[in-house]
Amino acid sequence: MAENTNEKKKITITVADNRFTVLSSEDEEYSRQLAKDVDSSIRSMCGSGRISVTAAAILTAVNYRDEIHKREKDIELLKKQLTAYLEDIVREGLKNSELSKEIAKLRSDIETLRRRLSEQSPTINENEPISPAVRLPRRAVTVSDNEEAAEEKRNEEASEVTV
Repeated sequence: MAENTNEKKKITITVADNRFTVLSSEDEEYSRQLAKDVDSSIRSMCGSGRISVTAAAILTAVNYRDEIHKREKDIELLKKQLTAYLEDIVREGLKNSELSKEIAKLRSDIETLRRRLSEQSPTINENEPISPAVRLPRRAVTVSDNEEAAEEKRNEEASEVTV
């Protein structure tokens, strides 16, 4: 893991049987691990015996540069995606703000209508929520109403045909 302090220190590394002293502000263990990875890559290329250490070092550098280039492309793509996501969040936040304003306006309109209704009809309580179902006052049931209902039921039963 890198320390990343500004103070540079001398570190001795070995790559392809060559010792180098490098100045680095990175942690010594981190620098040695990098050198070990490069050494391993060069040795694996030289293992066949058909390539020189110099050619292997050049190919290793090209491979590492290729990896860096691909990572840079990935980073740019992720930056673009992140920018698009942030733009979406801002756009949705604006929509949310507009909807909040619309809700506040609708609530104000409801209160205005509630006050007008309470002024027109003394039976409406402006503190009571308006029900979506309108409730009609019950009418008194009389004996004649019960007789009419019983008569209708008898007529329905009589009109049913049994097989």
